[in-house]
Amino acid sequence: MSEPELLLDSNIRLWVVLPIVFITFFVGMIRHYVSILLQSDKRLTQEQVSDSQVLIRSRVLRENGKYIPKQSFLSRKYFFNNPEDGFFKKTKRKVVPPSPMTDPTMLTDMMKGNVTNVLPMILIGGWINMTFSGFVTTKVPFPLTLRFKPMLQQGIELLTLDASWVSSASWYFLNVFGLRSIYTLILGQDN
Repeated sequence: MSEPELLLDSNIRLWVVLPIVFITFFVGMIRHYVSILLQSDKRLTQEQVSDSQVLIRSRVLRENGKYIPKQSFLSRKYFFNNPEDGFFKKTKRKVVPPSPMTDPTMLTDMMKGNVTNVLPMILIGGWINMTFSGFVTTKVPFPLTLRFKPMLQQGIELLTLDASWVSSASWYFLNVFGLRSIYTLILGQDN
């Protein structure tokens, strides 16, 4: 025999679930724009720009070589791949991976990234845990085993509550990681 289903007050949706979603969404948007503001300019050298342009030209030739005359394709291929004096044969550059310990700008960029990502998550998570502590917010639409209970019911100490119910703190963390596709949709693929 099944146990009676838990009925949530509709005000929980209005005063707990939706504020957590909106706060998480807007903090994520603000965090994105703050990280853009704090981002340092990455200066490219003339050599790096030239190399990237040549790679683009060779890729375009490889993809679209069937649309140009064979002699034109072979001359361009010869320019890039000639064994004696082709561009890719004569241009040898040493790639030195930058070490974050020797470059202070990389260290500050890492610190800025950590501050803009971790600090808001900790502050807003602590505030939500303090403000909405003890609320059962929603239920996942599929059954879960008891191993999920500590993860989804943080702050709720009911032993008889089904594991598929979600607390407010867990709802915040589900939103933090679940809103990434919404950010991609709004901000674009590369953000």
